[in-house]
Amino acid sequence: MDIASILGLIIAIGGCLIGYMHEGGAIAGLISVSSGFIVLGATIGATFLSLPMKLIKQIPTLLKMVFFEQRVNYTDLINKITEMARIARKEGILALENYIKDMDNKFMANGLTMVVDGMDKESIQSIMEVEINAIASRHHRCAKIFEIAGGYCPTMGILGTVMSMISILKDLSEPGSLGPKIAMAFTATLYGVGFANVLFLPIAEKLRSRSHDEMIALEMTMEGILSIQAGESPKIIKEKLLVFTNEVDKSLAEDKHNAEEK
Repeated sequence: MDIASILGLIIAIGGCLIGYMHEGGAIAGLISVSSGFIVLGATIGATFLSLPMKLIKQIPTLLKMVFFEQRVNYTDLINKITEMARIARKEGILALENYIKDMDNKFMANGLTMVVDGMDKESIQSIMEVEINAIASRHHRCAKIFEIAGGYCPTMGILGTVMSMISILKDLSEPGSLGPKIAMAFTATLYGVGFANVLFLPIAEKLRSRSHDEMIALEMTMEGILSIQAGESPKIIKEKLLVFTNEVDKSLAEDKHNAEEK
């Protein structure tokens, strides 16, 4: 579970509600089923209209990534690549074939397969860069889903408020009830702005953050594989890969590597 995502959502919603109640407001005054239907229904419909169905089907998976998926472990990745480099150094490149079939990391497995097959550096790099660019493009489209929803949502909130005001102004027979009715009409605007800035746009940004982490991991993997193909020593490869990480990850990787060599 991603604690930051869960905690961020709770703090954002909780902060708004606590501030509202501190001013004397009642939570019940913010609840409007009709406004919820208008804002969410119109936002979801407009978002679906903007995107192909194959992308929309990925929404449940994307939400799982935001709230439950762990971040990339660069330390484990560096250690895995370094391990492959040691095997190639001691037993030869062809020995890697015995380890490739059991790899969960398909990107690494494909790269090492090309190395075992004897492909030249330029061809391996070109193929892996194409795959990285394709993955980056897919990630961009996935984040765009929630960015689009975040763009539509405030407008749909205004739409809901306008629709409510039209209904209210058609019947002015009870002037004393106008205040509560108008207040309730503005819940649609509240929902529109709230859902956009507390949910949709933050989710889009989190997906971009996830994508950034994965791009670093893919670039590290490609660099490691090209270094293995070039016959570089495991120590040099490790030092090159540590450049991709921050100082905390670098320290952790060095500690683990030193412990393994003792």
